[in-house]
Amino acid sequence: MQYMSHRTEPPEVKNRITGPVITFSREKGCPANEIAEKLIHRLHDEKKNSKWKWVSTEIVKESAKRLHMSAENVNHVIYSENKGFIRDLILSFGQHYNESDEMVKKTLQDLILKSAANGNVILVGLGGVGICHDIEKSLHIKFHAPHKHRVKEVMKRENMNEHDAREYIDETDENRKLLIDYYHGLKVHGNELFDASFNTSTLTQDWIIEAILSLMKSRKLL
Repeated sequence: MQYMSHRTEPPEVKNRITGPVITFSREKGCPANEIAEKLIHRLHDEKKNSKWKWVSTEIVKESAKRLHMSAENVNHVIYSENKGFIRDLILSFGQHYNESDEMVKKTLQDLILKSAANGNVILVGLGGVGICHDIEKSLHIKFHAPHKHRVKEVMKRENMNEHDAREYIDETDENRKLLIDYYHGLKVHGNELFDASFNTSTLTQDWIIEAILSLMKSRKLL
């Protein structure tokens, strides 16, 4: 019950965070990390003393450190549906582990909100749109592409056959959606949480970056 009572930050905490913060969400097989890194370089070109940065796996590693878990097990918890006691038992083998799924996700949420509070940050994945959606100065981007295109990308990047790549994509997409639903507090259908969505199979990364910069300027995030 204590874990459940702290599942999400009270609304007033988010209301005190002004950002600016950008969240990137993506379907499996779309290049969010590459776009984030290139966008940071463009932001630095626009303003030499720019303090913008992008974060993703660093938050998972910090969560793992705080919880005395491996980053692999933290990922396993946050990107799969809560299985309660049975999964806690499985995860306990081979390492010190005494935290529930709720506490793992709460720790991740706290670190994401801390990054958002510092401002000038691009959050890649980790259910960030569900956590940061109501922050005043925020912009939420999704990257999508046709399933067939993403299968080819995953086959190439992960050295998988077509069957395994399809299963991997479907499972990953579903787990990412579940994490956003968990943090946002309701089931999300379609793209209503996002301010813009870009098809990475038809648009170049440079075009996408210029479009995001334009959106940032129009939303006064720069």
